[in-house]
Amino acid sequence: MHPARARPVLVDDLIPIILESDDHWWPRDFQRLALVSPAWVPPVRKRLYAHPSLRSYRACHLLARTFTENPALLPYVRRLELCPASDGEYVLDEREMRSLRCILGLKGLRSLTLGGDLAIAAHRFLNVMVDTRTVTELHIDGYVLSKGRSTSLRPVVPSLEWDDAIAFRFPNLRSLTLSNVLLTIIPSMVDRPAGLTHLTLNNVDIELGFLPDICQGSWETLHHLRVVGGNAVEIDDGVLSMLEVCENIGTLHYEAPDLPWHPSVFDGEPPSCPNLQKLCLAGFDANPQTLQGIAQACPKLQDLAVLGRVVRISPEEWAAFVSSSSMPALRSLVAPAGTNHPPFSFWSSHEQETLQDVCGKKGITLASLSSKSNTPVDW
Repeated sequence: MHPARARPVLVDDLIPIILESDDHWWPRDFQRLALVSPAWVPPVRKRLYAHPSLRSYRACHLLARTFTENPALLPYVRRLELCPASDGEYVLDEREMRSLRCILGLKGLRSLTLGGDLAIAAHRFLNVMVDTRTVTELHIDGYVLSKGRSTSLRPVVPSLEWDDAIAFRFPNLRSLTLSNVLLTIIPSMVDRPAGLTHLTLNNVDIELGFLPDICQGSWETLHHLRVVGGNAVEIDDGVLSMLEVCENIGTLHYEAPDLPWHPSVFDGEPPSCPNLQKLCLAGFDANPQTLQGIAQACPKLQDLAVLGRVVRISPEEWAAFVSSSSMPALRSLVAPAGTNHPPFSFWSSHEQETLQDVCGKKGITLASLSSKSNTPVDW
């Protein structure tokens, strides 16, 4: 008879490697893995509680209760999405407020998203936070309320007031994203903390203030600016001002809602962008003069995307621009797959191939997109 074989034993040191081998674990997967053996519990907890995403007040209450009963879990939290939304005329009671205070009192957070009801005068909840010095990423997201997802009968407006008090609470902030909010910017009386590198505005309307003041103190460190939607005139002025005072911006993504006769910030007298290397303009009424303005303003530009259904640049004009070597550093070009004559009409395969050949001779990679919604994710 053969001797009985020993049951295979999983070496505990392999557990972290197994968990790190896949980025798509679901919470229920972690729950099941924690039941395998006691050795699985610590590494599973570390990942399960690393990034809580809370969409209801009940979830907030349950997480706060868990932290109260097991404070050993607190150091695991590094990223937090806190986006509860109430129903109807429901008013927060003391239990919900106590839960929010517990969660906003977490220490060591690196990334925070406030949404749902907490996007209404979001600065109130930022002031409740206990430890903000470790936060490097902040996102205020008013999408649920701005799109009518809240069932409240009262008019609600996601909003944020950015002033010295808020700025100094986040001295190590590197990335600020505002989505679907009404923004008030209070000018600073003193130098604010420096270090902000990424600023993203998605459908933001400025109620009061001067856009560059939101990153006052970081004008030299800001490298990435992304602006989508918003009030056309106010945002145009804001973007122009940002380009004037933030000379080290290296990436600009500016997207408008395809409005005919809406020129880009590079039409007329273009701003000076000495360090801009990557530019995406989408939804603007671009023409050959727009390209000349970009070439004049951005001598170091390496990647250019001009997209939308109102672009009035023919493939022949694109080819002439590329052949002129107006942008000697250009290495990548993303163009629309058609021209607004009007109406918008797609290029023929021959026209696309001709432009492809011209770009190839200049060492430029060409991509033609049918819609600005297909913009590459790294733009």
